[in-house]
Amino acid sequence: MEALGDGISAEVARIFAAKQERRQDLARLPYPEKVQAVVELQKLAATILGTRGKVVKPWSAGRTGV
Repeated sequence: MEALGDGISAEVARIFAAKQERRQDLARLPYPEKVQAVVELQKLAATILGTRGKVVKPWSAGRTGV
């Protein structure tokens, strides 16, 4: 990888640019879609925490209005 003038490689610069673009895409989502994304993340976390013996309850789609 070739380093750019400030010491950041082209690949790292590409990754940072893609990350920024992804954040902007998520920011433009309608509110209900953002809430649905949170619910999906909660479901994933609940599965992981469940294997550790913790009981968590993700929001239901009915409670979010999505």
